[in-house]
Amino acid sequence: RSGSLGVAIEQMKNDLSDTEEALLADKEFLANLEKSCATKASEWEEIVKTRADELAALAETIRVLNDDDALDLFKQTLPGASASFVQVHANAAASRARAAAELQR
Repeated sequence: RSGSLGVAIEQMKNDLSDTEEALLADKEFLANLEKSCATKASEWEEIVKTRADELAALAETIRVLNDDDALDLFKQTLPGASASFVQVHANAAASRARAAAELQR
């Protein structure tokens, strides 16, 4: 009986030692995780601030561009600007076909 009790005590000591080692490893992991989370949180705050600044700048730009004075300025600066902003799509294959047809005449 005392032999099996001694074996049980040794097993419990080993279990305690293993548990204490696991606890130390978990505490170290937790400390690293908390540090990493704090870094990520500060990075996220910076991203949110930058995004808010960008949105404010866009809102201000839209406000300025929607102003009647800006429209008048565009009209004065770019006479015929309505035609200059039209994009013409050219199809290379169609151009080659027209050129070939002209050459065959």
